[in-house]
Amino acid sequence: MIKVQDVLYARFSAPDLDVMEAYLLDFGLVRAARDDNALYMRASDGEHHVHITELGPPAFQGFAFEAASLEDLAIISKADGASPIETLETPGGGARVTLADPDGFQIEVVHGLETLAPIDVAHAAARNSGSARQRLGGTVRLAPGPAKCKRLGHVVLNVTDFEASDTFYKSHFGLVSSDELFDEDDVIRVAFSRVDRGLDYVDHHTLLTVPAEEAGLGHIAFEVEDANDVFVGHEHLVAKGYRHSWGIGRHVLGSQIFDYWFDPYGFRLEHWTDGDLFNQDTPMGRHPMATALDSQWGATAADRKV
Repeated sequence: MIKVQDVLYARFSAPDLDVMEAYLLDFGLVRAARDDNALYMRASDGEHHVHITELGPPAFQGFAFEAASLEDLAIISKADGASPIETLETPGGGARVTLADPDGFQIEVVHGLETLAPIDVAHAAARNSGSARQRLGGTVRLAPGPAKCKRLGHVVLNVTDFEASDTFYKSHFGLVSSDELFDEDDVIRVAFSRVDRGLDYVDHHTLLTVPAEEAGLGHIAFEVEDANDVFVGHEHLVAKGYRHSWGIGRHVLGSQIFDYWFDPYGFRLEHWTDGDLFNQDTPMGRHPMATALDSQWGATAADRKV
């Protein structure tokens, strides 16, 4: 087992790279590289890319974790079914090991992906709340346009064998549960899992595995600067005529303000902000299954389009 540092990127295929790029630009990503066969899109933080689309039939191929070192790549390369370490000759470079999860999704473990200069984005305006006034003499003036995605935050997978998938990701990559959901028989059916970086605070979940009859992508989720960016991005995507899935609302587990959209090939992407941050001292939560899709305000589970 190794302890991965974070999720890096998701990998898809699609028959028209122009269509995918146009959508991802409207969603708030930026082109990092492109050739005749693949499109690499970045966010405003430094990772070379957070979304890859290869030319082919519409499909979700898998996703990549970041390894802490080449030594960790050597360790994970010894896992059953893992590839040897290979040097990536694709944009962004680095080295990787690949292996398949229990549902056959390609999981890449990457070290040394190139970093780029961050892209400046408008920072959150100082807030005037009822008990803390911080924006003194200033105003809030928001420019219309796409949200500005900062980074890929988490992946949600529909899995055919929850226990096998949960064991695979925790035993290979060192993920730990932030919250687990149990059914009426007190059996754990869903896990919100995060990377383990000790005392460092990390996102409430890096991976969510949800039981389903058919394996597939639930969604991938991109962090944006603040709630203003969620709403501005929402209005932009509405104006462009894209298909909405769910939101705007605030989750219970993870606490994120969320907004979900479909890309042109039916894959779901999320804008989110203001999520919980946990470390090794944060106790794990246990909850009934109905809590998974609860909202504290805004769009409810009944509003969700699949």
